[in-house]
Amino acid sequence: MSFVSYSQNFEDVMLWRALKHIENGFYIDVGANDPSIESVTKAFYEKGWKGINIEPLASHYSDLKSERERDVNLQCAAGEEDGVIDIWEADVRGWATASKEVIDRHEAKGHAGKWLKVPVRRLSDICEEFVQGDIHFLKIDVEGLEKSVIKGMDFSTYRPWILLVEATAPNSKEEVHADWESLIVNADYTFAYADGLNRYYVSNNHLDLLEALRYPPNVFDDFIRSEQINSELRAQQAEQKALQTEQKALQAEQQALQAEQKALQAEQKALQAEQKALRAGQTALQAEVALQAVLDSRSWKLTQPLRTVMSCGLWFIQGSKAWLTFAPGSRPRRIVQSVLLHLKLYVSLHPRLKRFALKCLAPFPSLQARIKTLGLQEVIQPHSSDLFTIEGPENLSFRGRQIYHDLKIAIEKRLKEQA
Repeated sequence: MSFVSYSQNFEDVMLWRALKHIENGFYIDVGANDPSIESVTKAFYEKGWKGINIEPLASHYSDLKSERERDVNLQCAAGEEDGVIDIWEADVRGWATASKEVIDRHEAKGHAGKWLKVPVRRLSDICEEFVQGDIHFLKIDVEGLEKSVIKGMDFSTYRPWILLVEATAPNSKEEVHADWESLIVNADYTFAYADGLNRYYVSNNHLDLLEALRYPPNVFDDFIRSEQINSELRAQQAEQKALQTEQKALQAEQQALQAEQKALQAEQKALQAEQKALRAGQTALQAEVALQAVLDSRSWKLTQPLRTVMSCGLWFIQGSKAWLTFAPGSRPRRIVQSVLLHLKLYVSLHPRLKRFALKCLAPFPSLQARIKTLGLQEVIQPHSSDLFTIEGPENLSFRGRQIYHDLKIAIEKRLKEQA
């Protein structure tokens, strides 16, 4: 996997080339600034290293505490003596400084800032409090106050393997290392490499590292800038967002198609219902035509007497049931009995009808027994004046009154013919 570089001028690439064989190493970053942006130590922290971050500005210190939990984060400045110093916080990130010369230069270009009082500690005192083993590299970037930091370090006691010091005046190519380089060389360090912004020094106890710092960052270092990763990530996110948008559009199109299909299905169902209703209407019309054809047919007219007999028989059965429910000698019972007697007389006066009735009653002995229980075997006098003395024919049903009058007319006609 490629090494991810976060630093401004590939400082972390050079340091990693020399120190990548160290597992869980230790660093000191004086002027740490942001925990990620242009950070020399971010890549090392991600690979399991830890160290001390010295940062006087509150905003950067807060971010360091949040993102660098394994590190010792100190809100102070490093200098030659302990005390308090006035620091000018510029309107550009990374330009904070206590150098009056640097401040005048920034203000001459129209930049503004504010003054802050921050504590100052000697770097050797900080090491005495927090360092317990080797310091694999020490990075110093304090915007013009590098010499003060170097003077506050005891290199005889604490020996960083590699020193990385910003060696130009702030925001310029002007080299200023001559002002403090002798302090480092006299502390048994050997110059190894300059990148146009920084100078690298190797402890004489670890001169084997000089070869690793011989050449600038190159293709063999197999590294990639964090900005490139972020750009690729943003491009990938944009591509994913575009894909999601396309998928949403496709889903919307599918939903529209489904809605259209549902509408078509509903339309088809409505058409089927309309066709079904039309067929039902046609069936009803055909049934009506068929019924009228039956009513107009010769067979229907020829079977009219048979249907009349069947109706009379049904009426007779119903009447006999009603007669049996009435008390003997009661007025309703006499009315029913009179109607039944007239019905019997009507049948007896029509021999062909009588034969047909006897033939129909033959398979029903129980019905014959019921007729006998009604007392209809008694001889009726043809000229009996009681024949038409049924009480209250108006109390009969519509069908009963119709049968009653039909019987009356038939009997009168028969009596006239016999006379």
